[in-house]
Amino acid sequence: MKKISTLMLLLLLMLLAACGPDRDEETNDNGESDTDATETTESDGPNQLKIWAPNDQSSDIENIVAGYTEETGIEVEVVPFAMDEQEEAISLDGPSGNGPDLFFQPGIGSLSIKGLVQPMEVDQEVLDTYSEGSVEALSYEGEIYGLPAVVETLALYYNKNLVPEAPETVEDLANIAEELTNAANDEYGFLYPATDFYYSFPFMAGYGANIFAEENDVYNIDEIGLASEEAVQGGELIQGWFTNNYIPTGITQDVVGGLFSDGNVGAIINGPWALTEMREALGEDLGTAPLPQLENGQYPQTFLGTKGWMLSAYTEYPDEATELAIYLTNESSLQQYFDATGEMPAKSSILSSPQVQDDPLLTGFGTQLERAKPFPPVPALSAVWDPMADALTFITEGEDVGATLEGAVEEIQQDIEMNYK
Repeated sequence: MKKISTLMLLLLLMLLAACGPDRDEETNDNGESDTDATETTESDGPNQLKIWAPNDQSSDIENIVAGYTEETGIEVEVVPFAMDEQEEAISLDGPSGNGPDLFFQPGIGSLSIKGLVQPMEVDQEVLDTYSEGSVEALSYEGEIYGLPAVVETLALYYNKNLVPEAPETVEDLANIAEELTNAANDEYGFLYPATDFYYSFPFMAGYGANIFAEENDVYNIDEIGLASEEAVQGGELIQGWFTNNYIPTGITQDVVGGLFSDGNVGAIINGPWALTEMREALGEDLGTAPLPQLENGQYPQTFLGTKGWMLSAYTEYPDEATELAIYLTNESSLQQYFDATGEMPAKSSILSSPQVQDDPLLTGFGTQLERAKPFPPVPALSAVWDPMADALTFITEGEDVGATLEGAVEEIQQDIEMNYK
């Protein structure tokens, strides 16, 4: 029995020796082999980070992250990805390890409720450099989930060759539509994608409608104001443009933009993301202005949008990804992004610079930004978009405005009850 035990001990020692490190390796000052030291260094941080960027700006973002790679040695894979497809995709790709470390989104929405993002740790000194309200737009219940890159709202674009002066009231706008519209020749005085809630809600909000009841920045998702008397007033204004055949049913933003670029439309509603394209198309004939005054003396209240870099819940490197988000939204990076895309940066120092203040095409947006309001920072907002798009479609086709909005609110309430409580 003793001989067997001795034999087993010898075999065990031989096995351990075979699995042990090569004693011929050089060691560092800490007694570690060079191989062990290299592995430790590599495990301290990533060699590469992945980000999902908007399709049409991915090449501009690649140019920006080249500087980050030069500074840190960390490569950044920029994957073009449509923003409206990212939320669903990350819920599938994230758990499998194929998702991004950062992704680009217009607000927190339902990302937090679905567990697709995680909080960022960012110094207050950095947060103070962003424009007012932009950080809050990417936050939820006191936690910051993203850093803002762009602030945006809607404004009126007009062709000075057709409309020498921007309309000051919706009555002026109707007169332009009456004078210039000739649908048989694809000529219009005024167009916009009315079935898109983002574009149409400002007219309801201008009459006093809200999405959710609000008091002291606290939103009550049980009180939905989209079928109120004020919302109906806005809906009837919109419906009138279709009843009078100023705007054709089924009009899309792509069609609106194409007709305007071709010089066939007097005025349209769009955001700053279209500025570069429109400037190239119309040159000195292009003008911008805030949305015109409503009949009640108030102005349409557009959304204050904030797009930024969200920290994925699935990243293995939250600290490094946060540092990349800070780099992507520093003054130099956002200046480069602004120069390339024309989108208004969420950086106070750039928004107050002569480059912005002295550009006549940005003044219309600047005025409208003062009349804009952030999206309600609650995940239940996601329940609003589709029912309201359907409702606006019915309204533009002549259905009763009040009854249609009431039906939409019922659908929104059901969705909120099932998914957001």
